Amino acid sequence: MNVYKVNDRASVPEYATEGSACFDIKACIKNGDRLRSYNAFNKEMLIAVKGVGRNPHAFQLPPGIRVLVPTGLIFDIPEKHVMKMYIRSSQALKKGLTMANGVGIIDSDYVEESYMMLENVSDSMALIEHGERIAQCLIEKTLHKPIKETKVKPELKTDRDGGFGSTGE
Repeated sequence: MNVYKVNDRASVPEYATEGSACFDIKACIKNGDRLRSYNAFNKEMLIAVKGVGRNPHAFQLPPGIRVLVPTGLIFDIPEKHVMKMYIRSSQALKKGLTMANGVGIIDSDYVEESYMMLENVSDSMALIEHGERIAQCLIEKTLHKPIKETKVKPELKTDRDGGFGSTGE
């Protein structure tokens, strides 16, 4: 798969090991950037990358805020494939970061810069630095099946007896 750097500071992704299912994506930010974000009331605001501590290319994400963090990359995803973006487990555990939409879906016909849509679900500020591995991506084949309306309710295929939690306690 090809990747195009829209920002010279971006890092081309790589798999950490031979057994890695996903490749890591890094934040591509610099001092002076203004990142699009939203608060709990869905009010759009800008977060400034103005440095934290000794790193001038970093920002702090307050609790409950969602932000689009640039990757600096455009992915040339093969046709009939999708790129799924997940938060790295260390980011979730140590910083309380999640993907605001659960899983980022990047379609093969999307040819603009990809962003990580992050949310801080912790009770404290989360530090995000340029070059930090934030997300991981998986490339999967897609299967398009025709979708058509039917007037016949689907029949029971197993002994499942209900909705949420119906396969056990």
